[in-house]
Amino acid sequence: MLRHATKKTRRTSVVFDFLAPTAFGYRLGSSKVQSRPSVTKPPKRHDTKRLAEFPSSVRAPNPSVLCQNIKQRISLLSQPGAAAVSDPDINFFDETVVSLRLALKAGDIARVGELWSQLEDRKLLRLLGRELRGFSERAAKLCFTDHSEPGDADERKIIESIAIAAAVEGAESALTTCMITHIKRGDSQAALHLYRCFLDRSSNQTASEPLPSSTREDVENVNGIALDFLGDQLSHQPNISLVLAAIAAHALEDSFEGALKVILDSPVRINKFAPKEFMASFDDFSFRAKVQNYVRRLDIARLVSRHHSLSTHIANLSSGQDLLRIQNLYRAIIDGLNGTEPYLAARDSQMSSQRPVLIQEINWAAFLTGFLRCHRRDLAENLWNDMLKYGIQPGVITWTALLDGFDSMGEADAASTSWDHMVSQGIRPGILTYRAVISTLFNARRPDDAIEKFAIFRRDLTNGSLPDTGDALPVYNTVLHGLLNNGRAGDAAALLQNLRQNGPKPDIVSYNTFLRHHGRRGEFRAVSVMLERLREDGLTGDAFTFSTVLSALLKVGRTDAIDVVLSLMRKQNVGPNVAVFSAIIDHQLRESSEQGLRMAMELLQKMEMNPDARPNDVTYTGVLASLHRQVWPNTALAEECRRYVLKRMEERNIRFNRVTYHILIKACLENPEPEGLQGALGYYKEMANRTVPMNYDTWYILLHGLISREEWAVADEMVVDLLRYIKPVGALESLIGRIQRRTAWRMKLGAKFYV
Repeated sequence: MLRHATKKTRRTSVVFDFLAPTAFGYRLGSSKVQSRPSVTKPPKRHDTKRLAEFPSSVRAPNPSVLCQNIKQRISLLSQPGAAAVSDPDINFFDETVVSLRLALKAGDIARVGELWSQLEDRKLLRLLGRELRGFSERAAKLCFTDHSEPGDADERKIIESIAIAAAVEGAESALTTCMITHIKRGDSQAALHLYRCFLDRSSNQTASEPLPSSTREDVENVNGIALDFLGDQLSHQPNISLVLAAIAAHALEDSFEGALKVILDSPVRINKFAPKEFMASFDDFSFRAKVQNYVRRLDIARLVSRHHSLSTHIANLSSGQDLLRIQNLYRAIIDGLNGTEPYLAARDSQMSSQRPVLIQEINWAAFLTGFLRCHRRDLAENLWNDMLKYGIQPGVITWTALLDGFDSMGEADAASTSWDHMVSQGIRPGILTYRAVISTLFNARRPDDAIEKFAIFRRDLTNGSLPDTGDALPVYNTVLHGLLNNGRAGDAAALLQNLRQNGPKPDIVSYNTFLRHHGRRGEFRAVSVMLERLREDGLTGDAFTFSTVLSALLKVGRTDAIDVVLSLMRKQNVGPNVAVFSAIIDHQLRESSEQGLRMAMELLQKMEMNPDARPNDVTYTGVLASLHRQVWPNTALAEECRRYVLKRMEERNIRFNRVTYHILIKACLENPEPEGLQGALGYYKEMANRTVPMNYDTWYILLHGLISREEWAVADEMVVDLLRYIKPVGALESLIGRIQRRTAWRMKLGAKFYV
């Protein structure tokens, strides 16, 4: 079994005294850190029941002032056509809203319904803006209570109609309340009827009338869960609470199949753990557990149904060597195949209304590559056996993934053996399959074997025997890279010339491969030749091109390197934009050299003087992350650069947000020196002092980084701190369990642990 070799790093056992956020005056709510509210005078009892109203200036008795304020409100809605609202409509809106407020206060539901319909008929509901939510919620409270049936069915229909109309305009709270009330009374069909009515009304709403910007912001950030819009089939997408209410209604009917249809038809992305605020609506703990179980499985079903997103997710996890999350995800998918209530299909023949989601071969392949990149050959073998057990015959996609995995492990012999097995089973290799095996052989310093495979590839490409007809250039670029890395620059140059004459035409990747090779050797004459050929072929350099040229110029001692590169960019009509400059700076910092650092900072200063390419928060954050992540040969220079960046950010009023802190904390924890840990905990303290909200990702980054560094003492303190405020779930819970198990083991060993 292969073991992932990790380099031991220096550690510090110092436990910093600022690990307790309570010392800095902030608290956490549910799964997020929230700032402590300022102490204010408690509101009077009648104030808590006050209707959502306009600012006091809008209620002024002067009609002209009133009209002017309403016009200003309309101009702030950021909607096409808002400015076209006529003065008669504005006057009608004002009078009707006043009457609506009075009717709500009097509890006159019939009058409320009449006035609401008038606003709806004239398409003026959207002008309520944020007040729309308050009006609809107050209307729902008139009719729906937790302990009694509505006194009148007609009144209930009026309120439900208002709730649906408000939800279509972006204020779903009232409709969610109505649905939850029906569910608590055991009437799942009534709740689902409301959900279907909402979907029907949304699909009929004209797509040319988008939500007010303020309402859209509220919807897209409900419970911190982003929405995933898929086209314009609905003018307004349901938020997470509405979808969860529909799922809960199906759970009441024991219909996981119905809940599956809801989630697969919905553009909303749910988290596998339902928000606590929603679950708290139900007193029955067994029902809560049932809904939560539905949500967990539905989250998996939705992810598997979007197979490209799932594959990308697995690739990202494997890039970060996050084996635990890959394993948990794989187990959940296997449970969906053969659990007590299977809902995933391994083959087309298994698909049904109960099992509507098929696991694509590309997803099996993604897991296979992920396990191998994490150096877990045993898990890859188990996956292969699982595929055979479920009647899935591995195809060319899976075999290609296997070869890619062996490439990442440097297993050239295993790759060659797998190739022979694949061919013997009648699987015809595709373009990407050839690329994978050729790359593996070149990286294993077996250029003759790689060239032999390349010759077979060219023959198959010529006679049309390849099963796919995709772009063959990636294979040629792989060969160019392999030849150069194996000391066969002459063969690589000959191949490039052949491509220029006979095709496929080389692209910027082809030329960047040569530029990098010659640039690292300081062969600037060869670099110049490649730049000229690049120009002749009508190609434009990218950030990698210009950064490589910059490095080459520095190697040959050119003090005007940056000016030469800027001149080259102008000749190729590449504008001095932020993205290109930021990418070049990033490439220079990756060199981890003092010279690269100096050039990066000089470029940053040139950006600051260029009005068309001023650095933004992304640029500064990238520079800081690179300064923290690496061990620099000149630590004094690196610290001076860090202070400079922080000073410039402060002068330009660019403040750190939560994402910024996440990037910097992660970068610090990747630095093996004690200063890396110190920097990470310093940013953690700063988040606490500034009351920047911490979420699931914050804690995960901290604990995962501490475990990777084997900073167990600090991790123990962090867990104690975390558990004061949130209940960990998922991968975060697994990390905490790992830390706690090690602590228990250490305590059990006692003094022996330190021997």
